Amino acid sequence: MKAAALSTTPSSIFSSGARSSIGSVLPNCSLRAVVSAVVSAAVPMVRAVVSWQDRVPERDGVAPSVYDVCFKPDGSQLVAAVGTRVLVYDAASGELLHSLKGHKDTLYCVAYARDGKRFASGGADKTIIIWTSKAEGILKFSHNDTIQCLSYNPATQQLASATAGDFGLWSPEQKSVAKHKVQSRILCMSWSGDGTTLALGHYSGLISLRDKQGAEKLTIRRDAPVWSLQWNPSRDEAGDALAVACWDQTLSFYDASGAQIVGPKEKSGDKKLGFDPCCVRHFSNGEYICVGGSDKKASLFTKDGVRLTAIAERDDWIW
Repeated sequence: MKAAALSTTPSSIFSSGARSSIGSVLPNCSLRAVVSAVVSAAVPMVRAVVSWQDRVPERDGVAPSVYDVCFKPDGSQLVAAVGTRVLVYDAASGELLHSLKGHKDTLYCVAYARDGKRFASGGADKTIIIWTSKAEGILKFSHNDTIQCLSYNPATQQLASATAGDFGLWSPEQKSVAKHKVQSRILCMSWSGDGTTLALGHYSGLISLRDKQGAEKLTIRRDAPVWSLQWNPSRDEAGDALAVACWDQTLSFYDASGAQIVGPKEKSGDKKLGFDPCCVRHFSNGEYICVGGSDKKASLFTKDGVRLTAIAERDDWIW
């Protein structure tokens, strides 16, 4: 069961001696119905500090789970998937702005468009709802299975959605959702910074790189489920680098050609973690990575996978 969700704020810029908002760690409400929001840190002494928290009330004696969170790109809002509702908070003050109804079963994922005009939600009711930044539902479409994850193309308004059996691509210009069958459950997805490549991470250990139309460009094979992956979002990088968190307890990196990135003094590109990683997220400038997992910590790494320090600890796994 998911115990915490990890999300990096879109405005986080990390520099020595500077303080910056770097992320949020949300405990599973089946353990404790709390939404913990923005944390801050400083270099070199990095420790998470809770800025605010909201205790989500139980419904019919059951505490709702917080399965996912995302920030509006300008950092002004925090959107959380809590039970069957989408909760929208003021990211600075923690004020609950909206409690949105529309889904009939547990929500698993939320995602905000890069232009900040729309966000999407999806979950066990097999339905995706597109909302405006003013919390108005404007579109609903469905898959034939539970929605596992959502990701907006950073260069366009295209939304990717994934289930155990397929993934879909939708944009405002389309009259229908283009769906593509897959052979293994999709656990995670990420668009490259230029919006040309969608990476899909599968339970089978397969990583599939797709173009904007959904056609497969190439595949990468891992030996265990790929639980999280993310392209480096920096536009200043010489080439795209895909960070992959795999349940063989490794963190690895690949370029757009599918070749594993190996450092000049390394024999292998796999970074041994000693725990099962459940989430990997870059800072918006691409210089640092946060990794959470079975060690119950959110840890800070360089963009090349060198572990620096733990920035937060929870009572259960961090997802």
